[in-house]
Amino acid sequence: MKLIHSLQKIIANLDYKVLNGDIDGVEINNVIYDSRKVSKNDLFVCLNGSRFDSHTKINEVIKSGAKVIVVEDGNPNLKGLEFDKELVVISTKNTREALSIISKAYFDNSPDKLKIVGVTGTKGKTTTSFMIKNILEAAGHKVGMVGTIGIFLGDEHIITDNTTPESFVLYESFAKMLDLGIDYVVMEVSSQSLKYNRVDGITFEYAVWTNIAPEHIGENEHTDFEDYISSKLKIFSKCRNAVINSDTEYYDRVIAECKKYNVPTFEKKGRRHFNLTMPGGYNIDNANLAWTFGKALNIDESTIIKALENTIVPGRCELVYKDDNFKVIVDFSYENNGALKFLNTIREENPKRVVAVYGCGGNRSKDRRYGMGEVTGKLADFIVLTADNSRFEKTIDIIADIETTLTKYKKRDDLENGYIIREDRREAIEYAIKNHKKGDVICVMGKGHEPLMEMNGEKIRFLDREVILDIISKM
Repeated sequence: MKLIHSLQKIIANLDYKVLNGDIDGVEINNVIYDSRKVSKNDLFVCLNGSRFDSHTKINEVIKSGAKVIVVEDGNPNLKGLEFDKELVVISTKNTREALSIISKAYFDNSPDKLKIVGVTGTKGKTTTSFMIKNILEAAGHKVGMVGTIGIFLGDEHIITDNTTPESFVLYESFAKMLDLGIDYVVMEVSSQSLKYNRVDGITFEYAVWTNIAPEHIGENEHTDFEDYISSKLKIFSKCRNAVINSDTEYYDRVIAECKKYNVPTFEKKGRRHFNLTMPGGYNIDNANLAWTFGKALNIDESTIIKALENTIVPGRCELVYKDDNFKVIVDFSYENNGALKFLNTIREENPKRVVAVYGCGGNRSKDRRYGMGEVTGKLADFIVLTADNSRFEKTIDIIADIETTLTKYKKRDDLENGYIIREDRREAIEYAIKNHKKGDVICVMGKGHEPLMEMNGEKIRFLDREVILDIISKM
């Protein structure tokens, strides 16, 4: 991995002004954006987020040995600070954008040396990404991956906090991929990453658009739907080609955006059938979009079909256990649209009972909770309400929000056709498994592939698949 240590080269494409010190001949050690990780001769980029502004940590960063600090123009926390003449302080309009520019240069422009496929949309990003990855590998390419399930570098799997990580992590991963001989990268591109400059500096070989629906709107997310869709559409200003789902809402707006930037488009039209390992019509739709991508690259049809029909996605309608009496399936559906599609897919198999085990995430829009109560109340026969990344909220308060709509359809503590509450997620899953009836399909929903659960600001190991198999092994 080639790293650039010359400050002048690292900031060559950055619009900045020097507030303190002299940049001539300065060499830096690492680029850092977490104040807890700063060491001697590092370049530190201050980021101002929704919950924390690292400009407040400048004095600590200086004590830790930082040689260069990048700050945002006019940040109020700069008032009254005095700097040693040896310290270089650079000011720029947007430090998140600056982190992308600096990181790209520090890792020797790694994204420019890869063909990067960006998949964006409200639903289907992860499944479509895995399908495209399989198609590319079947066609002989060596493929890296970035997304909700983490970063895949050859045999290495790195868990990440965000669907699209911070720019520094992205470009570092690209540099590692180049070392491994990877030529294509398939990555999920979130609306937040487009809004907050995490993918600045990337030119996507293909942008793949799945769909768009009102989601991710609320505190710490998007202010409204217009903010959400506008953020998503930014991807077309950063791509050479686009693959579009023509059967989605707001199609005209998507096409208009492509025309605005003169982006050639390949459109998913019609609907082929594939014998997928994953059930559900929506997965057929994902496969058709991936098919369109494969055809855009002129990949042989038989190669595309085989790749699609062999695709397995962790935590997406994933069959974890099955015997003659019951099944346990894990799915990532955490809000009403996803839950509606998932549970309708399970219903298509005509099970005797559908048992749903789920909660909702804390510090997120309450509309998700009301929606989940509505959908599961209608489509599940029995429900166990529990925790799901409660974050800084109380699990029981989140459950109370779900109950406001769920109680229209289900009665609490009715063990035949109602719901119960088990705040501890392991206890909830264990109850559903130990009290199963012949013909049950137990649907453990909300976390899918996630290996950690966040409670009271702490993250603990909790992978639904592991917990399910551990419970069954001890029965």
